[in-house]
Amino acid sequence: MFINGKIVTVPFRDQVRPGPLGVRKYVRHKCYHGYTLFSTAMGSTEYLIDMNGMVVHTWPITHSQYGELLPNGNLMADNYGFWLEEINTAGERVWIWEGPYHHDFHFVSDEEIVFLTNEQVPPVKGYYPAGGEPKRMKSDTVLCVNRKGKVLWRFPFYEHIEELHELAGLPLPVRYAGIEADGAIVDRNHTNAGGHDWAHCNTIEVLPDTPIGRADKRFRKGNLLFSLRALDIIGVADVKKNKIVWAWGLGVLDGQHQPVMTEKGTILVFDNGTARGYSAVVEIDPRTNTEVWRYEDRAGFFSPYRSGVQRLPNGNTLIAESDAGRIFEVTPDKEVVWDYYNPFLCQQPGNQGLHVYRATRYAYDDPKMEKALAPRFAEKISSMRVPHHPPIRTYGEAAKFYRDALGG
Repeated sequence: MFINGKIVTVPFRDQVRPGPLGVRKYVRHKCYHGYTLFSTAMGSTEYLIDMNGMVVHTWPITHSQYGELLPNGNLMADNYGFWLEEINTAGERVWIWEGPYHHDFHFVSDEEIVFLTNEQVPPVKGYYPAGGEPKRMKSDTVLCVNRKGKVLWRFPFYEHIEELHELAGLPLPVRYAGIEADGAIVDRNHTNAGGHDWAHCNTIEVLPDTPIGRADKRFRKGNLLFSLRALDIIGVADVKKNKIVWAWGLGVLDGQHQPVMTEKGTILVFDNGTARGYSAVVEIDPRTNTEVWRYEDRAGFFSPYRSGVQRLPNGNTLIAESDAGRIFEVTPDKEVVWDYYNPFLCQQPGNQGLHVYRATRYAYDDPKMEKALAPRFAEKISSMRVPHHPPIRTYGEAAKFYRDALGG
């Protein structure tokens, strides 16, 4: 958080809460019905659950925090730091890109994918206070590669610091600080909290076609939306012009994650409130940088270091309160209508227990679902005898029976 001219961070704070695991609340007639995809942070299994919390499919993954379903029903997932891989419905790897990777990826087309990597570069002159420069800067770079692994273009953020200064008001030189246990603010330019990991990009998204994008070329289809968590800045890059064309958030956001553009062209972002002490999900009109919607609950909603957000087709919002291991859905009127707490406690090396980095909801009738679940749902099971009901002989019939019995 930007305080008195310094970007301030705080130590990690866990937010796991007591109570029943799984689905705690489900207001059926107000929800966007579908399957929810997630994994424990840095986990070994990707889960697909229905609205009742029933696991309908899993994929084996390795030290992964994020996955998404492809049009062919396969899963694309990361091994944080080391590779991206495509896994088919049988759990078999069918494609891999090996190399430095972190935080996020996004498909440009079936054959092209953009993702985040980082590199060590000499300190950019004027970025740090004189005498406070680290030996090297850890700087994020967006790569675009094709399915053959060829790098098609790259966008290194350290080459665009002056644009962040001009567009977002980033002061130069930048001063980083941390809050101690007694509340004192201490300079930390030589630490990971600020020193060499200067921007810490955690999100990239290729912008879709929207009314705002058609009216304002800064937000046109194909531009790149990004989040620089360590700077409290989100922005848009026009990679064809090799420049940042919009940036906002300094002094407003606090350690944010996963800005996404809605169908209208507004931007929805999870504002973690890392130093502030409470989280919020905020929607802004990027043409005016004005807030148009907000969800917060200062007594019961706080994820200081990880998070995810998705605007659903019915106008509801799916929120991953990551550090609490919680995924929940709220209406535009801010009513919680689905509330789920991750029951999968994974304790492998490097795993983060119950924490969930992101979650994605897919409609029951999404074509990807039929392709992803067809082999699983066709599996034979021991016949289930239910009074006044035809025999249930496949996994798919059993999943549908329980889903229908509970209302969807």
